[in-house]
Amino acid sequence: MLSPRFVHLQISKLFFLTLGFIYSGTTLGQIPIAPAHDSKSLPVAARARVDLDALVRVESKTTGSDGVTRTSLYQETYMRRGEQVWTQRIRPKQAHVHVHVKERHAGHRHLDPLEGGRLISLEDGTPQLRLISASEKRVITVPSVEFGNLGFDGSWERAYYWVTQLEFKSFKPSSRLSDVPDAQWFEKMGEVNEFILWDNKRQIPWVIESTNRQGNQWRKITVTPRKEMTAVTPWNPQLIKQYDQMLYSDFLD
Repeated sequence: MLSPRFVHLQISKLFFLTLGFIYSGTTLGQIPIAPAHDSKSLPVAARARVDLDALVRVESKTTGSDGVTRTSLYQETYMRRGEQVWTQRIRPKQAHVHVHVKERHAGHRHLDPLEGGRLISLEDGTPQLRLISASEKRVITVPSVEFGNLGFDGSWERAYYWVTQLEFKSFKPSSRLSDVPDAQWFEKMGEVNEFILWDNKRQIPWVIESTNRQGNQWRKITVTPRKEMTAVTPWNPQLIKQYDQMLYSDFLD
């Protein structure tokens, strides 16, 4: 019989695998990289680090063979500082309380992937993943062998820029007009048609939109910059040094 902790971690894994689609170069699955186009039309090779606070909105729509259309929508906080990337799901307060009540009845705590946020940092050229919860006052360090269980493919470049330079080479400039200064539309057509509104100055896609050839699957990711940058980040060293320092293995039976 599977233990409650094992089942809960499998649910956590499914959540982060779903979340991982946000940070892939394709939004409806992994599509083979096409031959490169003229690199002069693509983002510069030397990728700058640009600090950013933004709100991410993820919308999807799928129409099944039964004729039923299913839609989903969620939002996340997204922050970049130097070589660090922070993401955190925005969810109703009552959902957070409900999880705590269930855990009190169970007699022990589980790893709730929505409890706080996840910090992906580049340290000495190596990606690091930590789960940080301000409400629980804890930092959970995740070893690289467990990255896949949390939907992180190990690419810091993809986490930071949302699309790697190699992936971008399969896109070409689009005739679609942009109403955002410093941003240009790029496209890749095939089994999945994808469009990216790329801001080369701020090194971020403001929109990633994709639909399959049949037209029954659609996804749109919209990144909206905050007007002001957060002064104290959720992973500020002065804050998290007071938190419990834990390991991912602490939540495994």
